[in-house]
Amino acid sequence: MRPQSPEVYRRRRIVALALLVLVLALLVGLVGWIVSLFRPGGDEQPGNPGGDGTPSVTAPASPASPAATGGTDTPDASGEPTGDPSATASPSSTEGSLNADACQPGDLVISAATDRQSYPEGEDPVLELRVDNTGDEPCEANLGTSQQVFTVYSGSDRIFSTEDCQVDGADAMMEISPDEQERSRFTWSRVRSAPDCAEVGAAPRSGTYRLEVSLGELSAQPVSFTLQ
Repeated sequence: MRPQSPEVYRRRRIVALALLVLVLALLVGLVGWIVSLFRPGGDEQPGNPGGDGTPSVTAPASPASPAATGGTDTPDASGEPTGDPSATASPSSTEGSLNADACQPGDLVISAATDRQSYPEGEDPVLELRVDNTGDEPCEANLGTSQQVFTVYSGSDRIFSTEDCQVDGADAMMEISPDEQERSRFTWSRVRSAPDCAEVGAAPRSGTYRLEVSLGELSAQPVSFTLQ
């Protein structure tokens, strides 16, 4: 018998090594499949049932003093309003439910408030309109921006009003339950405004101001606050 050449032995070793690698890969795959048969199926954690749609709760604003203080120490000033100063409603009940009768005169009471009594320089006041159903049953009313007006005075000087530059105020029919309160907030950026959004020229200065709010035909007692 003729001895085999080194090239033949090299090829045999390569074929044997390839077969060994293939066998090892098959064994690893088989072991993984067997382990998976005994793995429990409840590994996934349940998702957050609220998700992004979970409504956020707005903390109540601190009510301002109900006194209507004239701003005699506030000089006349003017400033050009920027953007659309229309207020945005933040209702807590379901919008457009249409399950309740329309609110009757005397069912609703509105009030004004600010989130603070005094504001340091550079901090904008947050004005608030609150609506309470004082009746015995849920009722429905239009609480949209088309009905809301926030007006700021200094003494007899009308400084700012959301109705001056409001564009396309929206209706929002809301069901209001007894002993519950709906709130709408507007951040006043310390500017003056004029009817028909006429151009004005300087910003209000430090002093005492008065907030008055209305909702349709309803009006509230004014509250005072201070700009430093």
